[in-house]
Order: sequence, then C-alpha cells, then structure tokens
Amino acid sequence: MDRTLPSPVRWSTFLWASAIAAGIIETSLAVAPGLAEGAAVPWLALSVRGLLYTFSALLVVWFARGRRWSRVTLVVLMTGVGLASVLASMGLGVLSGPGAFAGLGYEGPGATLVLRIVHTVVYVAAVVVATVMAFLPASGRYFAATGVEDGPSHPEDGGRPDVGGAVIDRALLTGG
Repeated sequence: MDRTLPSPVRWSTFLWASAIAAGIIETSLAVAPGLAEGAAVPWLALSVRGLLYTFSALLVVWFARGRRWSRVTLVVLMTGVGLASVLASMGLGVLSGPGAFAGLGYEGPGATLVLRIVHTVVYVAAVVVATVMAFLPASGRYFAATGVEDGPSHPEDGGRPDVGGAVIDRALLTGG
C-alpha cells in the first residue's frame, strides 16, 4: 500500500508539532524569570508538562502513521482541552478588565511578553488549522486506507505491528 502522506495530513502533522513546540517554549518562558531570580525549580509542574508534551509528540507520530484513534485524541486534547483553556483564560482576562493576554498571566513590558504573545497566537492558529486539515476529505481517505488500527501484523515476529519499517513491541504502544 502506498503510504504517502496527503498534503493536509503532512501540514496537520507539522502544525500539531508546532503547537507542541510552542507549548514547550511557553513553559520555558514562564519558568525562566523565576529561576533567574533564584526561585525553586517547579519540578512537579515541569515533570507533568514534560509527560504531556512527550505523549502529545507520540500522538503526532501515530497520527502521521495513519492511526485513526490518534486523530480524535489530538483533537480532544489539543483543541478541546488545550485551546479551550487558552481561550477561556483570555476571555476571563477581557471580562475582568486587564486584557486578553493578562488573563494568561502575561504581564509587564519587554521581549518576554512579546514572545509569550507570539507563542499564544502560534499555538491557537496551529491548533485550529491542524484540526481543520485533519478532517479534510484527503485526510479522511488516508485514515480510512490504513484499514487496521494497529497497522500490518507480522506473524513471524509474534504479531507485532510494523511502524515506519521498524518492528516494535505491541506492549510499548498499548502500555500492556
């Protein structure tokens, strides 16, 4: 089977990855000032975000490889939860008076403020466009053509799926 990525899936993959990168940058920008002032490293928060970014990156890889469930999971997590929380925070900032970006905790002048605003705009645009592109007709045909949720199986390898030419253990993918 020809597994060439259709253009909407390729762009959607790039945009999902860009949204994750924007989140990593935002985390760095949020933590850096406190660390520069000698504050304690928020290890728990960084660990949780690290796990979320890692899981999101894996979802993007599975998405590009045609796993139908990953498309829905990305939309639920990154559009439903991530984008909704950003927009809700911005809305609360507008309603309370200081402004949309103040609702996200962005305060003060300077390059950091500009970078955080750019991050938010990139994240919102990337998630919205990636979501739309993930459900265009060409994307739907690509995901429908995968046929099997877990990919082709190789009986000689214990039924492990072939992902991108590498045989991997099913337990790694399913957590089982």
